[in-house]
Amino acid sequence: MLKNHNHDLIHSLSEKLDAVWRYQNEYLKNAEACKDCVALWKKLMADDEKHIEMLKEEISRHIKENRFD
Repeated sequence: MLKNHNHDLIHSLSEKLDAVWRYQNEYLKNAEACKDCVALWKKLMADDEKHIEMLKEEISRHIKENRFD
């Protein structure tokens, strides 16, 4: 069984990945008539992509250091 903090890392990564998918495949298309909304979704997507990289790096660190149990 995973420790709670490891589960939290994986869960957060999953949530961020889902959000980026929604920005790309739904929200940007739905907002194409509003340049301000498109800019907002792109900014939020860029922020989440940074968070994804941070989470992936931390998960990798846990795996390499055998802290993932």
